[in-house]
Amino acid sequence: MAAIVAVIPAISKDLAASDIVTARMIPYYMVPYGIGALLYAPLARWVPFKTIMGLSMALYGLSNALCVTLTRLNPFLGAQFLLGLTAAGVVPLGLMTIGKLFDYEIRGRLVGVFFSSSFLASLVGIWLSGFANWRWLFSIPAFLGFLTSAAYFLARFSLIDRLQTTAVNYWETLKKQEIRNVFIFIFLISLCFHAVHKWFGVYLSRFYLCDQKTISFFFILMALSSVAGQILGGFLTDKKGRFPACLLGVLLLSLSTIALVFEFPLFIVGIIFAFFSMGWTIGHNGVSTVLTDFPEEDRAEIASLNSSLRFLSGGLGFFISGLFIEKSFGLTFLGFGILMLIFSVFLKRVIPDRKTI
Repeated sequence: MAAIVAVIPAISKDLAASDIVTARMIPYYMVPYGIGALLYAPLARWVPFKTIMGLSMALYGLSNALCVTLTRLNPFLGAQFLLGLTAAGVVPLGLMTIGKLFDYEIRGRLVGVFFSSSFLASLVGIWLSGFANWRWLFSIPAFLGFLTSAAYFLARFSLIDRLQTTAVNYWETLKKQEIRNVFIFIFLISLCFHAVHKWFGVYLSRFYLCDQKTISFFFILMALSSVAGQILGGFLTDKKGRFPACLLGVLLLSLSTIALVFEFPLFIVGIIFAFFSMGWTIGHNGVSTVLTDFPEEDRAEIASLNSSLRFLSGGLGFFISGLFIEKSFGLTFLGFGILMLIFSVFLKRVIPDRKTI
């Protein structure tokens, strides 16, 4: 997703649309991703994980292939909708597996490795965005989607060939206060993060007049910082606790967002972006690990709700910020940065920090 954000100016030129209009395609990926994440856990009661992931990855490859061939914005948006829907199963199933198989003391680092792999993959895409036509960002995932689908169907690993054994009831899970409080925090912080982050490509293009290679460099820096944040976050989460990791992440995220109100030399902007990305991933690791700590009876619902709420709130945050961004990038960033700072004050009441929840 970061690679696509980085090439929005290039996509807008190719599809004959303004960068603001093209940027507004992002919810066409995020909202169906959020909806799709709620479908995979219930579906796993009747269809094995292996079949679900094999079919979803095949359709993911197909939707990327469609993005390669389309030349008009509206059909492109339809392909983005299918892309979000088919990509939604990976994270819920991954978190369910970590929580099921591994002990409390090492889950934070495993969550870090799990999400770091996605940032490393996006790093390749961002690097390509600086040198190749943006359509390569869909060509390669199309090939990998088909390849991954074949690998799932050919795999002989019993863990992914099982059905979900317990009924999935999202409403009953959200009735539990400690779970509900964590998800309220996830919804709000994701809303603010995506409201800011998804405009960075347009921000660099408009206010610093950066070309595509320079924009891609900044996104490479953010991807590397995200990997570092996941690893550091995993260590802090396991060694210092879930709450300290979450608090540090939110503080870094909010203060770096507020700093973007001011105009700096580009190398300072790069440092701010690096702290922004590290703040997001340190906090992301902490709260994602909290979700794996809840009892197994709630794990399927929690894993799906996590992905769903992050992307639905992200789409909402992007929509809200879009109402203000053309009037003032700086004031929009300031407003969301202050909101995140306020959230940190209430974090202690939200994040349970003990081994038995």
